Amino acid sequence: WRMHQYGLTMSIDKNTNPVIISLDAVIAMTDISRRTWWRRIEKGNVTKLPADARGRTMLVFEEIRSSIALQLGDDDVEMLILADGGDALAQAEAGAMFALVNQNAKKMASPLADSFYKTALYWLELAAAQEQADAMHWLSILHSTCDVDGNSRSLSLMWLARASVSGHAIARAQIEAITAFPRG
Repeated sequence: WRMHQYGLTMSIDKNTNPVIISLDAVIAMTDISRRTWWRRIEKGNVTKLPADARGRTMLVFEEIRSSIALQLGDDDVEMLILADGGDALAQAEAGAMFALVNQNAKKMASPLADSFYKTALYWLELAAAQEQADAMHWLSILHSTCDVDGNSRSLSLMWLARASVSGHAIARAQIEAITAFPRG
């Protein structure tokens, strides 16, 4: 994963410190309702840890891992933990990962495509809220390939324009291409 390229490192030692993730991220990645997760917590099937600094309910990642419909390597888990902690680059990378999985799932007519779409949207919107240009470009791609509500083309163009204004080189070239009308 790219975090190593940017000098970001995170050491996960599952034996001494469990990897933790917020309930919000778990809901987004599993497409399982908040109510269902709370029932699992109340039954003791999932360990609820103390809230983080933002007041979010935290869970042990390994206890929820099998509920994510995607095989995740250790690098993927590190990325998701950084993303859940608010790192905009990691959020954009997580969103891109789920967007690509969504595209493959759609090609195979998988019933999981909608879930991957929602997960990609979750991470990409978090990153875009922090003005992360790659996330905005991925939102443009995601909306151009998934017409969920009839507004997808408009949303795709909006995100493309925002990515361009935020300095994304590919988005800028795409905007120039679609607006290159003869002037005179």
